[in-house]
Amino acid sequence: MIIENKLTVGGEVGNGLKKPRTYKIDEVLEHFGSIGKFQIRLVLIGSILAAIAAWRILFDLFGAKNNFSWSCTSEGLFYGCKFEEGKMPCAVEANADLESRLRSGEIEGMDKNAVGAGLFWEFDKETADHSIRSTMMLSCSDDWKFSFASSIYFIGAFFGVWMFGSLSDMLGRRITCMISLGMCIGQAWIIPFFNNITVYLACRFFDGAAFGGFFLIAFVLEVEYAPPKYRNRVGSAFHFITSVGMATVAIWGVIFKPWKAYAIALAIPPTIMLPVCYFLLPESARYYLGKGDDQSALTMLQKVADVNGKTIPAGCQLYEEVDEKTGVRDLLKRLSNGLLIRCALINMFGWFMTSLVYYMLWFSAKSLAGDIYVNAAILGIAEIPGRAVAFVLMDKIGRKFTFMGSIGVGCVCMFVSIHDNPVSRKVMYCIGKAVSAALWAVIYLYSSEMYPTKIRNLGSGIGSAAARVAALIAPFIGDWLEVSPIVPYILVGVLAIVCSGIFMFVPETSGKDLPQTLEDFELLFEDKKDKGEDEQL
Repeated sequence: MIIENKLTVGGEVGNGLKKPRTYKIDEVLEHFGSIGKFQIRLVLIGSILAAIAAWRILFDLFGAKNNFSWSCTSEGLFYGCKFEEGKMPCAVEANADLESRLRSGEIEGMDKNAVGAGLFWEFDKETADHSIRSTMMLSCSDDWKFSFASSIYFIGAFFGVWMFGSLSDMLGRRITCMISLGMCIGQAWIIPFFNNITVYLACRFFDGAAFGGFFLIAFVLEVEYAPPKYRNRVGSAFHFITSVGMATVAIWGVIFKPWKAYAIALAIPPTIMLPVCYFLLPESARYYLGKGDDQSALTMLQKVADVNGKTIPAGCQLYEEVDEKTGVRDLLKRLSNGLLIRCALINMFGWFMTSLVYYMLWFSAKSLAGDIYVNAAILGIAEIPGRAVAFVLMDKIGRKFTFMGSIGVGCVCMFVSIHDNPVSRKVMYCIGKAVSAALWAVIYLYSSEMYPTKIRNLGSGIGSAAARVAALIAPFIGDWLEVSPIVPYILVGVLAIVCSGIFMFVPETSGKDLPQTLEDFELLFEDKKDKGEDEQL
């Protein structure tokens, strides 16, 4: 069922006042002109949240990094402990076998419940506290849990985007953002005070779930309050800061090398942002209007006008066509529309391939030897040019053609990086990182512009969930490279080409109003030329 929400703004007709006219939210935002203080403040809040999300994603990079400063104990040397440069103790086959003999009771006079760490090998005292790996004293059979920490983060993100996507469309963007941020804060303060791998994995799961909330919601809010012609700038600024966050995580690692200090330092920013969001983060006017709360929607637009020093048009009526219901059930109901289900599936595949190409390029970075902190900074900085190019191209040639071209270039870079040439591999990897960053910028903005308001957050969340599935698969494809260094890249490359091709069947959203209803969504398929001729008539 469709409801028409109308609310008069600016007084009654007569006494010299203008005749009432209906305005959509985008038209009111365009009336205000360029981006003002309200949008700038929102972009600043969103940018800080984006940086926090980037730091949390890469937490394991330094918190649970490999610590190669170790040596065999005298007892370990007696029983056959071996040291190999550039490897962790359990990565050395002789040491894993030695601990296996211990746990099976083959070594007499020793507790078979003991572990090799601290008994057969020990970490340098000056660097032992620099990583969770060298302080938890896990057995070699449990060493995989550290690698699983990154995977479980994306499992949490998979559930988080579904849960918080639904909540934000039901409860509102603002309250859902604060709930997810509170979840991030809670687990962030637990990690440094519980030296337990099970607790650590549980916290990383909830960390990922929280990311699926506040990161996506902050982006959607920025886009919803931006005038149509400025959405690209707002969206690009958000992703620029994400890349800056990826690069600056190395600074946190250099300053706070003990992992507990590092964990505490990264827990402080989200803690500070929670009260900031409580007092300064606005609710979406579109959310209010979608819920039928016309007065609250108008109040939010009036706040935008007041902060920006603008006025709402005299005699204006706020008008939108909105659907009554929201939620997963209603999303499935809307998907009975052939156009929407086609675009939703293609959009999900776009998210999936964006993530898969990104992490496949990540796993091809084995040639980037050297200091881990310098490498992390380079990888983050390499993404910035890609986002800059995407910013220009999205307005010049449109969202979907920018996506199609970017994933094509990323595919080429992935193929070239197969060749065992250190120089070309490094160059292609950096270009690939830039291109994959462009893909993220496009797919986030495109998803926020394609879906109708009542399912915008949920639709984007489903796409983001597809990306998390790809992030889980990518490490296993990386392991496949040890068996065949060519087939995995060919497989992903072919999928990337298919993804680029099917994006021809989705609408262009550049320069168009955000769809409020299913009917508005269908209008995205109208040719701009035909639309212009209709307006002239």
